[in-house]
Amino acid sequence: MSQEKGREAVIPAGAPAPRKCTVLVVGTDDWAIEQAAAELEEGGDRVLRCHEPGEPAFPCNAMIEGRVCPLDVGFEVVADVRSRAVAGLTQSELGVVCGARLSRPLVVAGLGIDFPLQRWFGRAVPAGGNLVTICEEVAAGQGGGMIPAPAFERSQSK
Repeated sequence: MSQEKGREAVIPAGAPAPRKCTVLVVGTDDWAIEQAAAELEEGGDRVLRCHEPGEPAFPCNAMIEGRVCPLDVGFEVVADVRSRAVAGLTQSELGVVCGARLSRPLVVAGLGIDFPLQRWFGRAVPAGGNLVTICEEVAAGQGGGMIPAPAFERSQSK
């Protein structure tokens, strides 16, 4: 659709609203992932997952024929929804590592945000905070920055 200079684009009636950002949603439990995914989708964001709801976290979508890895689709931010406090990453949170490898910002929501990847947080969602707003702000570069990835740099020595 063409538009005149200085005028806002007009979205035709009935057309879907444009997506605000694309978020890879991971977490400790499927129910928490799905709750966060629904909230983000209702807010107009696109949601990607490493595995389908109700299926094992491994093998992930990258390893199943006919499925697509979120790394191949692209996303602006990773949201890790922790419904229980655990010391390390669970299998269903391994997408955090993939996001870190690409230097994507990490937003963490829920319990036990003091875990091994804390130094790579973009932002944590405080109690009563809005996951959608924080993901969109981080994706837009408003607080949270990119994850530093020095631990993933490869040695160039021979």
